[in-house]
Amino acid sequence: MALYLGYALVVYVVLFSLWGSLEGPPWILGYLWAAEALYMGVPRFWSQLHQEARMGELALRLALPYPFVLLSFQRYLATALLQVPLVVAVGGAVIWALGLSASLSLWSLPALALGLILNFLLELSFALLTFRSTSPMALGVLLEMLRLLGGAVVLPLEFWPQGGALLLLQPLAATFYLPARVAAGGEPVWLLASLGWSLVFLGLLARLFPRALATLSGRGEV
Repeated sequence: MALYLGYALVVYVVLFSLWGSLEGPPWILGYLWAAEALYMGVPRFWSQLHQEARMGELALRLALPYPFVLLSFQRYLATALLQVPLVVAVGGAVIWALGLSASLSLWSLPALALGLILNFLLELSFALLTFRSTSPMALGVLLEMLRLLGGAVVLPLEFWPQGGALLLLQPLAATFYLPARVAAGGEPVWLLASLGWSLVFLGLLARLFPRALATLSGRGEV
């Protein structure tokens, strides 16, 4: 945990020192504060599911008289509710130490909560899709790159060329950019996009889940 918080500290110091020295809009530091908290605070559990499948643990969880998706969400939420507030606290401490001015709006809690839910749905969907792959780790690296780019975690979409507006049409913007933008004082109505993508991913999971089980069953892992 100390190493994890140290990493968050370094990231915040670098980003806030850079953007604090620039003439950016007043919401930019608040945006980075919330976006990095989401990005660094949400657990990456898709690889854990792959490991549990190989070790036979996934079969045991599926056999429990409890919905597997709900059980996975509870495990995910237990980690996220610990990590996200800690990263937020680290960001606030760095802002104070550097003498900068940043704030989060009253919509921060629902915005970050929606971001957490959408991240979970994205993570689980990715895990189910990659059960068919022979190189899931390579796809995981690609996913992380897409999270940083498509989620506008380091560079808000306002600073992209005109074509950057197209990134608003994909789910990663609704996962990181829009919740962080609302937390930094943006329009709360933007969260409807995050809610819409959450419903899309719920429908996708309903189709992916039985196919993933069939794949794992064919390999003798469930």
